[in-house]
Amino acid sequence: MLVAGTAVSDATPPPFRTGILPVLTKAGCNAGACHGAATGQGGFKLSLLGYDPEEDFERITRELGSRRVEVAHPEESLVLRKPSGQLEHEGGRKLRRDSNGYALVRDWIAAGAPYGPRDLQVTGISVEPSDNLLHGTNLTKQLRVTASLSDSSRQDVTDLSLYTSNDDAIAEVSKTGEVTTVGRGLTSIMVRYSGQVAAARIAVPLGDAKIGMDDFPARNYIDEHVGRELSRLHVPASPLSDDAEFLRRVHLDVTGRLPTPEATRLFLAEPSSAQKRQRATDELLRSDAFVDFWTMKLADLLLLNGRGDTAAAYHAWLREQVATNAAFDRITRALLTSSGDLARVGSANFMTLASDPRDLSEHAGRIFLGAQIACARCHSHPSDRWTQEDYHRFAAYFARITREGGAVQISTRGEVDHPKTGKPLSPKPLGAPSRPQIGDVDRRVELAGWLTAPDNPLFTRTIVNRVWKHLLGRGLVEPVDDLRPTNPPTHPELLDALAADFVAHDFDLRQLIRTIVSSRTYQLTSRTRGVNRMDSRLYSHAYLKELPAPVFADAVAQVTGVPDLFEGCPEGTRAVQLISPATPSPALDVLGRCLRKRPCDGSAQTGGGLAEALHLINGSTINGKLRGGVIEELKGRSSREIVEELYRRVLTRPPAQDELAEWEPLLASGPDRTEAVQDLLWTLLNSREFALNH
Repeated sequence: MLVAGTAVSDATPPPFRTGILPVLTKAGCNAGACHGAATGQGGFKLSLLGYDPEEDFERITRELGSRRVEVAHPEESLVLRKPSGQLEHEGGRKLRRDSNGYALVRDWIAAGAPYGPRDLQVTGISVEPSDNLLHGTNLTKQLRVTASLSDSSRQDVTDLSLYTSNDDAIAEVSKTGEVTTVGRGLTSIMVRYSGQVAAARIAVPLGDAKIGMDDFPARNYIDEHVGRELSRLHVPASPLSDDAEFLRRVHLDVTGRLPTPEATRLFLAEPSSAQKRQRATDELLRSDAFVDFWTMKLADLLLLNGRGDTAAAYHAWLREQVATNAAFDRITRALLTSSGDLARVGSANFMTLASDPRDLSEHAGRIFLGAQIACARCHSHPSDRWTQEDYHRFAAYFARITREGGAVQISTRGEVDHPKTGKPLSPKPLGAPSRPQIGDVDRRVELAGWLTAPDNPLFTRTIVNRVWKHLLGRGLVEPVDDLRPTNPPTHPELLDALAADFVAHDFDLRQLIRTIVSSRTYQLTSRTRGVNRMDSRLYSHAYLKELPAPVFADAVAQVTGVPDLFEGCPEGTRAVQLISPATPSPALDVLGRCLRKRPCDGSAQTGGGLAEALHLINGSTINGKLRGGVIEELKGRSSREIVEELYRRVLTRPPAQDELAEWEPLLASGPDRTEAVQDLLWTLLNSREFALNH
């Protein structure tokens, strides 16, 4: 078997698919900016990154009367003369004449330019070392890549692999796989070869002083994993949050509500303890506010954006699942397999996300598997393992869905054809072995069973990663819908442990939230110290999170005591309780609510900018609530009592002495005390401290 970079004998010409095509890919011949473009370049088209070896072979060896290869005079072949710069080539010199790649292609042509065994292919690659800790900048590490082939052989493909740094501010990588550290932090190197992908993690300690595990006493297994990584990368953790900081954070994260002033007073009056915090968390997990908020979170995830009876049925079904603490695998199976009248079978509305089975499969892949498979619709995924066949066979699960008369039904007909062959493809799960034909049975049942199986890491890792991001402000994998081998987690073992724990507790969403919130990691203060100011991935301190638009609007209404009114909704309806963004609300629009037309996976607002800033300064969201409500309730109170009450309401903490010293005289001496109180409330509501969950 050929070893990349060595000479080839006349008796053993390299196979085109595993020996020649990687040379052309390494040279960039089939990149998107060259002949791999949709229409090719200069009348010559190759498949992007070599995803279609047979078509590439035909174009190189047969097209234009076989002018691109000269078997009798190999070095006169266009496929060599152009990339080596012997003839004018718009792409410049890509293949040096003294390179091993040039010699490999030349000798292959001399041997008759054979395709080689049709069934021989690369089945996977591995990179070593896969986890690299380099103690400083300007240090180097050579990666080694090994390919596994379908004939059970293994091949060193280091020189022919493609390398990309996921963060070149931390580490750069050469064309030969040599990594050089540039900055401090954690990143990875993406490796590609012959349609297969892998990654190597690169870590450079943020600090010089070693950190012991005793500096981060663990409350549960989450802290053990986070603590080990902090110790390994010399990052000191911030202290625990104080009780006021924790109370506000956990209320907003678990229920989307601020704690009431009375709840704040009672909580802060009790001595600080882990048990006290656990009781508060458990009470929130049992509350109606939890149900409302996490119903909204699911509706955002599932892009529930309709109106009328069908949207109401869908929303009511989701709320019932959250209220009854339905296992998340059961919720998912219902979404993937339901049929019937959309106004009565709420879960069937998931099938209306798209009418084309390909589009629907992309939604399912993103939502439940954290897989962005859309690239594989036209060609093999450039940074993942999915091929065109993988994509279309996954889409085949949704090919027999019909939507007529306001109902979802399953037909006995309907296929997804391969775009190249035009032949129908049988359904097959992503990354799983082929399944036997299932006849006229609803194909989605098999899909749901595979997808939610306890041993399917794609599903469980995707769900826990989404919940982790909501609570911690950053996913263990970012983006949360892009879990692929070339985008590894910051804490791989922690993600696996969370997924295993989720399965062990029967996909219990409340238990997952409880476990994360109970950890020291979640309860750290957002105030940084020392080198952990540079940390944005290791969870050495709490990360600041912008309040989502509905939560922000509800918080303003809660603080001021003046509720919002929504068209067609009962009085007292909160923004997080709205069925869909079809409910008119200019305030929510300018604040950046999730319109559920595309993913809104972050807790950050999608609004922002000048329009939002001007609205908060002059618009009705705040200014319209500065009369009545709490302003009237506070009349007759002393200046000190008013300042303390508003700070508790808005920021869940008492005012600091300097804040009290500034505001108390202003409220006491002004000619219009009501206007002074309004100014104080307006200032607090427009503060960065209020707008962030910290």
